[in-house]
Amino acid sequence: MTDLLPNEPSPPIDDEDGNYDVAGLGTILVDQQVFLDTYPALDTKTEVNSYRFQVGGPVPTALVLLSRFGKTCQFAGRWGKDTFGDLIESDLRRERVHFDAASCARADSTGFAQVWVDRATASRTIAFARARREIDEAEIDERTFSRCRLLHLDGWSSQAAINAAKCVKQNGGQVFLDAGSPKPGLSDLLPLVDIVNAPERFASLYFATDNTDEAARRMQDMGVETVIFTHGTGGAVLYNSAGRTEQPAFPITAVDTTGAGDVFCGGFLYALLEDWTPGDCLKFAAAAAALKCTQVGNRDALPTLEHAMDLMNR
Repeated sequence: MTDLLPNEPSPPIDDEDGNYDVAGLGTILVDQQVFLDTYPALDTKTEVNSYRFQVGGPVPTALVLLSRFGKTCQFAGRWGKDTFGDLIESDLRRERVHFDAASCARADSTGFAQVWVDRATASRTIAFARARREIDEAEIDERTFSRCRLLHLDGWSSQAAINAAKCVKQNGGQVFLDAGSPKPGLSDLLPLVDIVNAPERFASLYFATDNTDEAARRMQDMGVETVIFTHGTGGAVLYNSAGRTEQPAFPITAVDTTGAGDVFCGGFLYALLEDWTPGDCLKFAAAAAALKCTQVGNRDALPTLEHAMDLMNR
């Protein structure tokens, strides 16, 4: 199984008035997803069951989901003018996520990741290399980021992210951060963020505590309005001014958890754009992420809006 992207995708779209529902800024790379019957022990070999290439990254995956759900999206990232870069551009065009090819394709090489998936447990281990050049803060086009309702960040290119967040906030938009792990400049970025989504390990990595209630309170003290901690099969919990809202994980049979957190964020952003309650936003995000885990891969595994709504309302 080696899935490559088509050579002749549809052209990118432009919003007529330059407005977008969601603008994203962050890392994008090409995954080589390798499926194994079981992980090999150190200094041993194992045969690959199957493999595929796919475009990944927290922000672009969420934007693709949003685009499929009918939202207009744009992305700013970094890749090189190489084979992997061509795959990225093909993917974004096909998925109708707008980008500026001239400003995005400025890295020496395109980021990539090796994703090893254990078929027996659906767990995955990732080794990656991001594009060696981040987005420069001077490259942030204020007009672009002042015309979106939401800004989605992964915390990389921190100074550019800070500039983009300021543009969005000054024009009444909201800023969402997918904080998979602490990034350089995070302490300066967090006061500009409205919503943070993070795995539970973030609490110990950034705040040196295993207590997510305490970590959430400390982020709220920094100015974050809503904090979400995800706990894998333990579900998710949302903290805001109204208190604490828990969402159990939906019972599913997982075959591939790669990208589940990215889809969770995309689902939450969709519900937020629809002006749903925080509890419904959390439930829909959990449903979308659960459905993703029941299928192998990235783009092929993204749930439809209908299926996510159906699971949410069961």
